[in-house]
Amino acid sequence: MDESALQARLDRIERRQYLILALLVVPYLYWFGTVVGFWVAGAVYTAVALVAVVAVFVSRRRRRNAAGQ
Repeated sequence: MDESALQARLDRIERRQYLILALLVVPYLYWFGTVVGFWVAGAVYTAVALVAVVAVFVSRRRRRNAAGQ
């Protein structure tokens, strides 16, 4: 296999791992909502989601800039 095929395979594995992690976290999110209240949990989840979206944008921008150099 050449390097690009291996990189594509590793990317697929990484996406699968993120999906599995997300599926494992959902019960804990519900539990946290029952403990602190769903309004507070919703605010916390919204803040965490915004941070995650910004992190993804920064990561993709850095990857694109590194590939262009």
